[in-house]
Amino acid sequence: MSFRFKTGIKNFLREERGAIAVAVAVLLTGVVGLTGAATDLGVVYTARGQLQNAADSAALAAAKNMMAQDPVTLDAVTTPDAAQATAHQLTQANTALGNSLTLLDPDYTIGFWDLEAEAFTRIGPSSDPNDINAVEVTLRKDELANSPVTTMFAGIVGISQVDVQAKSLAFVGYPNAIPEDGGLGFPIAVKDTAVTGGGDSPSCGTQLTFSDENNENASWTTFKHYPANSTTVDKYICDCWGVPYLKISDIIYITNGKLSNNVFRNLRSRFEHEGTDIDGDGHLEWVVILPVIPAEANSGSAEVLGFATFEVEEVHAAPLKMVRGVLRCNTLIPAAETGGPNYGSRAGNPKLVAAN
Repeated sequence: MSFRFKTGIKNFLREERGAIAVAVAVLLTGVVGLTGAATDLGVVYTARGQLQNAADSAALAAAKNMMAQDPVTLDAVTTPDAAQATAHQLTQANTALGNSLTLLDPDYTIGFWDLEAEAFTRIGPSSDPNDINAVEVTLRKDELANSPVTTMFAGIVGISQVDVQAKSLAFVGYPNAIPEDGGLGFPIAVKDTAVTGGGDSPSCGTQLTFSDENNENASWTTFKHYPANSTTVDKYICDCWGVPYLKISDIIYITNGKLSNNVFRNLRSRFEHEGTDIDGDGHLEWVVILPVIPAEANSGSAEVLGFATFEVEEVHAAPLKMVRGVLRCNTLIPAAETGGPNYGSRAGNPKLVAAN
């Protein structure tokens, strides 16, 4: 083999090794860069998830605390200051990337969520329960609060910090469900047309009379116990049976037949025991929760459409055998879950409706 040929081979191999070294260096740089980018992205996503969890917790807690039940009238009263304080407390109880969080006052808003339009209007504190039903909380890690997320590798390309933000909106509306021992137990199911007067909203203050006759504006109910008769109805009147968890679309048993006089006597006795003089007029009132059923339902079974609040003012045994009272609005049911139509009652437990 000639000397010139051997020299050419050596030069070629030397160049090839140099090219491979350069290629390996470039490849390693790319791998390191991708690994660094993945690491930084992981940190950012972790911070974003922790901010979202904290915002959700703060919004839900604030929404639950923006209303309270008047101990005498049982009406919903607004407590916006308590709601905002709760939002701050829940925020401080959470962390992001190991650091405690702070909620800025401008990032907390109380207002009204339009369920149909899916739109939130920022209103601010109000003494009218009909004005406010939702809380929006924004949590951030940026120059304004909680410091931006510091990157470990993106600084190579000039990105040393990343701003992260999370928003949560919690809404508390009308009852979708009443849990066991949540206040449901009066064994009457009222028809939706009696609650709304045939319109689209509840007829607050309307007087309703439930008699022991057929074709009424309500039916006696035994909830999920069969059969629906005097014996079973009386189990709820004596408070011997508790009502199970009941939600919209559940099927309950109803009857519009005549009940025994003993049922009405027991009902009168419970009314006298549990009723209080709410308005100071010297007469007893007993506030109860009623499931709402379709107008065409009379006996057999019926679907639960929602929940209404009724103020019992009179209970009579034979010969009248009837219950009389008025439909109430804005009565807060603390244990009720949100998500039902407006039959006048207010739920106590919120739900998340929007977040971005």
